[in-house]
Amino acid sequence: MAAAVRSMMVPLIIAAFAVSSCSRMPAYGKAPLNGGGDVAISVGSIREKVPKFYSFDLGGQRIDFFVVRVNGQIQSYFDACAMCYPKKLGYRVEGGEIVCRACNLTYTAGDLKTGKGSCHPIPLDGRVENGFYIITRDAISAGSKYF
Repeated sequence: MAAAVRSMMVPLIIAAFAVSSCSRMPAYGKAPLNGGGDVAISVGSIREKVPKFYSFDLGGQRIDFFVVRVNGQIQSYFDACAMCYPKKLGYRVEGGEIVCRACNLTYTAGDLKTGKGSCHPIPLDGRVENGFYIITRDAISAGSKYF
């Protein structure tokens, strides 16, 4: 009996390790919401050239995105590359630059809007309203195919 249990445990341990080691995506804080279910980030908390990553729960599907201020203007992007999104790795910040986790292409905050070739973050519509940067649930839902 003990041998049978041990023989079943080995595949389970290997499977658990494989699943946990494949996840290279960090856990981000939950996006702050307003009363209507839209994202509402205080404009004062968005720093110049320093991306801040958030997660949004869309009916059980985790949608990651980031916001950043560039030359005083707030921009938002899905944490997904237009070219590399099928790998579902997103971006990381390293040495003050934004780096695609899949192909290691590096951007400055000023490069985000134009990208570099086919590798660039996917824009996420948002607007400033009453001291908050608002991203609607519908805007986030429109990008769910990348996650």
